[in-house]
Amino acid sequence: MKISPEQIAMSCPTCGSHFPTEVWRIVDVGQNPDLKRQLLRGQLNVAACSQCGLRTAVATTLAYHDPEKELFLFLSPTELGLTGEDYEKTVGELTNRLMNSLPPQQRKGYLFQPRTLFSMQSLTQEILRADGITDEMMQNQMEKSQLIRDLLASMEDEANLKALVEEKRDQLDYEFFLVLTASIDQAKEDGEEALAGQLTALRTTLQELLGPAEVSAPETIEGGLTREELIEELFSHRQEDDFKTLVAVARPLLDYQFFQTLTGQIEAAEAQGDQQRAKDLTELRTKILDLADELDQETREALDQASKLLRQILESEDIEQAADEHVEQMDAVFLSVLDLNIAAADQAGEESTADRLKKLREHVVSLLEARMPPEVRLINQLLSADGVEERRALLQQHQDLVDQRFLKLMEAIAEDLRAQGQGQAAELLAETAREIETMLQGGGDVPPAE
Repeated sequence: MKISPEQIAMSCPTCGSHFPTEVWRIVDVGQNPDLKRQLLRGQLNVAACSQCGLRTAVATTLAYHDPEKELFLFLSPTELGLTGEDYEKTVGELTNRLMNSLPPQQRKGYLFQPRTLFSMQSLTQEILRADGITDEMMQNQMEKSQLIRDLLASMEDEANLKALVEEKRDQLDYEFFLVLTASIDQAKEDGEEALAGQLTALRTTLQELLGPAEVSAPETIEGGLTREELIEELFSHRQEDDFKTLVAVARPLLDYQFFQTLTGQIEAAEAQGDQQRAKDLTELRTKILDLADELDQETREALDQASKLLRQILESEDIEQAADEHVEQMDAVFLSVLDLNIAAADQAGEESTADRLKKLREHVVSLLEARMPPEVRLINQLLSADGVEERRALLQQHQDLVDQRFLKLMEAIAEDLRAQGQGQAAELLAETAREIETMLQGGGDVPPAE
């Protein structure tokens, strides 16, 4: 049975008019993925009065299901006051309706144990956490959004606005302007032209008060490339087989400012009458966006798989044995997810959980190192070494591996790390490689640890 919205009668709190509206009480991401976007943007279950136009959030129970993440959440707003039998009846009703809409293979046990949340904000946060968005990221976003509201409220008083800008100057960085621009775009998409105009005026005023130097992105990006140079690099390789690989390497650099620069070049070509250049750049932008979306989806899937594997291991009685059994599925993504969970446990003060995760990490690293070629294992140990003396001791211990071939491997890995934005690790390897090169050119041995 297909999930569909319900028709309910609403009474406008402002003008008293009665009007019908649609309400979704079940959001199944597998069947209606767009409903998730609406929910996260605060657009789901919002009723607009047919007389005065007032938009009101409808307080209703809601079941949220993401089959890919095996996530089942139940929203019971506190203002509804559902308790006891009423609560159990509502949960049972929505669960049964959801189950009846699913194919048999998706009717799993976790659907009988939904996690209950009591506000739309807490529901949204739980969904974002499942998507890999940390509490720190959410807090950062909320602080920037609140600052936008504070600045907007000060727009009519120039003295207050200037004082607030001076007080918050260190927070009015490039990331802040990205959030402000995204807010403008969302207001336009929602049809709130007045709000979009106010936000645009705020952005213009802030740019005038701060000056271009403080609101612009850095002129160069990782590796010393300007964004213009990166665009030309991608443009020159756009027809080659390795274009996706190039986009994957450059993915961390393909930010808002990059696409703004690319759009500026398209507009400049059109203004100069160079239609072919404009067409080629437009096709390049489309191709990059499509590949970036594809890569992001692959990354999300990899993170989801790694998260599921971590949960499976942690639910085992013997986590080391479970790790041994699943070592084939472990990679850098799994370690990243494990590190994020360790950081979260440390931040929450959950010492026993953090210790258990750290113990698992040590075991996983030892498993992965055992599967590496000796040269790669040594490089990994060099990256983890505590200072110059420990690195020299490792090189002394493995002198049979240290030759020109090993040196070239180090340089290649350093370049890969640099391309991934891990400049500090890349420089550490490069520094060690220079020391080894000096030693090899002199025909000597690795300097002993002092």
